[in-house]
Amino acid sequence: MLEIVKKNAKERRIKDIVLASTRGFTAEKAWNTFKETDIKLIVVGIGRDSFPSDLLGRLEEEGHQVLFSKELEYDYPDLVKTAYRRFCEGMKVAPEIAMIAVEKGVIPEGTVTISIGKWDTAVVLKATKFRNFSELKISEVLCMPR
Repeated sequence: MLEIVKKNAKERRIKDIVLASTRGFTAEKAWNTFKETDIKLIVVGIGRDSFPSDLLGRLEEEGHQVLFSKELEYDYPDLVKTAYRRFCEGMKVAPEIAMIAVEKGVIPEGTVTISIGKWDTAVVLKATKFRNFSELKISEVLCMPR
């Protein structure tokens, strides 16, 4: 999945990849995959207590961003979450973490990026703030589980 994202980011000239990583596993894999590129990672975890502090330090030292959803209040309607989960859990997470990145000011609203929800789902989307959710556009599903 990360190689698919890397190839697509290069083709689309996308410089920021948003990815979910609760305990650092996906972040570590992504860091290794993208370390010799100019792509910056925006890692969104749940809380600092479950994310390895050494990995957090390495990522931030190299200019990547690490955000935690528990450190932000936001409204992601349950009906929307349920609808996305009908595809898979990663499809629910991918738009959510992209909106978190916009809310925290890490990427500008309207940015086309690739968002990796969980370790098996990646989408190309135009990111928005939660209050402008209706403007979020998923233009392509790069991969997701069957």
